Amino acid sequence: MNPRDSHPVSLPIDLTIQILARLPTKSLLRFRSVCKLWREVLSQKQFVDLHFALSSRTRGVAIESPDHAASTPDLVCVDPILGVSAFSLDFLDDRVKIRASCNGLLCCSSVRSRGVYYVCNPMTREFRVLPRTRERPFTRSEPEYEATLVGLGFDPATWRIHVAIAGFHRSFGRWPRGGDRRLVCKVFDAATGAWTRFAASMCDEFTCMNRNQSVYAGCSMNWLTHCCRYVSVLDLENMLWGKITLPDEVLATRQGTRFYLLELEGSVSVVQMSRFWMSTWVLKDRAKEEWALVDRVNLRCIDGYAASVFPISQTKDVVFMATQKKILMHDRNSRVWKEVYGVEGNFTYPLWFSAFAFGSTLFPCRQGALGS
Repeated sequence: MNPRDSHPVSLPIDLTIQILARLPTKSLLRFRSVCKLWREVLSQKQFVDLHFALSSRTRGVAIESPDHAASTPDLVCVDPILGVSAFSLDFLDDRVKIRASCNGLLCCSSVRSRGVYYVCNPMTREFRVLPRTRERPFTRSEPEYEATLVGLGFDPATWRIHVAIAGFHRSFGRWPRGGDRRLVCKVFDAATGAWTRFAASMCDEFTCMNRNQSVYAGCSMNWLTHCCRYVSVLDLENMLWGKITLPDEVLATRQGTRFYLLELEGSVSVVQMSRFWMSTWVLKDRAKEEWALVDRVNLRCIDGYAASVFPISQTKDVVFMATQKKILMHDRNSRVWKEVYGVEGNFTYPLWFSAFAFGSTLFPCRQGALGS
């Protein structure tokens, strides 16, 4: 044997990067300690972006534990390839509630300290504490109207973070109606490190499910209103509210159906559900309000759940649905349904209220890494 044959062979760095970029986030975090070179490579923006591009089709679901007795919630992540794994938000050193999710980051509100919000990456355990939404204490005459809507935006191209909070303002003992209702908004921009406050007139309501399903797309936050006739859009650049009307076919068949707002391949998507069918639409042109039907699924094979199942997350390959105690996954290619997660015992809190679209990433959220 040639002595040289026993020497380790070093792969070209470009090939090494391509191999590493296809590995799960959890493995990459362990590999940071292999050597100094790998640690530097895995922290570079070019690699983080490449890893996100290659793993963006494996979006899954994050489920927050409803055990309010715990000091911090346990987080269960369901991945279409890696299965189920558990995480904790104990690194925040606070009792928090998850309010929004975007590109592997979470926005959490403090339960103990009203007006305190965090943006964190539960995989890397990095976090950023946002400035308090207000300095004055909350009083009965000025309630915490900000917490009605909460949205998180993270632009993978620029690594820019936005957090939007909004709610209907009212004085104590008075509930404005009609055109008199004022939606007060605050938007945090990581580029400035500050909140911007403005108000707008809005007549629509938001259901509990609508509030949980905010979608970030094209530097805007999107929510589906209670009337289910249009998407309410918050333009983060101009600080203006707008509307996008739902497809004519959807509006014509609204009776007896339910609607949900999800993200699909970086675009706004509306899912319409009846007893037997689930139709998925995606917004193709925001300016022209053009929608396209991308999928229609027969729900007869899950007839026992069809009336109480809620879409939580989707890619072009799979869609995750939540019932009260189970997470189901539908493969859009094979048309096969599969139960991927379930809870046992006397569990009464519906999973659809504690589940968020989530896919693990290496994106940072601390101030220095964002260049702000």
